[in-house]
Amino acid sequence: MMPLAEQDWKRDAADAASRGSASALTAALGPVLGTLPDKQSRAVKHQALQVIEAALPDPKRLIRLASGLAQIGDETAQELAVFLLSGHYAADPDETAERLRSLTDSPHPTVRRWTGEACGTLLVKQFPSFYPRLAAWSASPLPNEIAAVAHAVRIAAKTRNPAWSRPLLDLAELLMSGAPAAAGKAISPLTLGEGLLASYPEETAARLDVWIAGGDEAVRIHAANMYASAAAAEHWDLLAPGFAKLEQDASPAVRRAVARARKQLLKRLPPDPSGGLLP
Repeated sequence: MMPLAEQDWKRDAADAASRGSASALTAALGPVLGTLPDKQSRAVKHQALQVIEAALPDPKRLIRLASGLAQIGDETAQELAVFLLSGHYAADPDETAERLRSLTDSPHPTVRRWTGEACGTLLVKQFPSFYPRLAAWSASPLPNEIAAVAHAVRIAAKTRNPAWSRPLLDLAELLMSGAPAAAGKAISPLTLGEGLLASYPEETAARLDVWIAGGDEAVRIHAANMYASAAAAEHWDLLAPGFAKLEQDASPAVRRAVARARKQLLKRLPPDPSGGLLP
């Protein structure tokens, strides 16, 4: 039995939503969510989204309500904001993108994770509109913001849309050039390896040659880290020449990244009977 009758919290939530009051909506949901285990809590949040959208059918007002929820520090309020913002992006792209950007650096891990997923979903559904926004975010000094962009690239790459290979690789390159060190793991093995390389092996291998020959040490470090991914082992024939060049890189930091990646490759590649690059 819920501590607050279902019809009561739904009525109060609908009333708060219809008035566009983020604080009243949070207050209406707080008592019922505060005593529920995670699985039931997720179900109530899903119902709450349906109640909110039914009570406030005007998309622009809904975005304003979601914007208010995003600015409340409460975890539930921000979770609801992520779904409302991403679901009604077209109603106000500027406000939606700005609020999602702020939520990438939420203090709540769940909110950050869902925001990254929402950015990926929007990139797939609204590629021409949302891509330039992510490109602008790529210069951020905030690791969580960079991680959200990297996650969006990874989700979009999984579509294997051939028209997106070049712009996604361009966006990954922007991330690699100036990303904070704390965001490195989100970019190299995951976005470059399991995302782009797995979906666009030929295109990624060709771009990798450009990165390896370039003068940006940070980019070459990320390129070396990509070899630690499972996808690198799967496409080793394409990537082996680049790895040999990285092993001879003048930068000690790049060579250290190569040494770390080599350990992962040795676990995944069969022994080389010729005694070549990876015995």
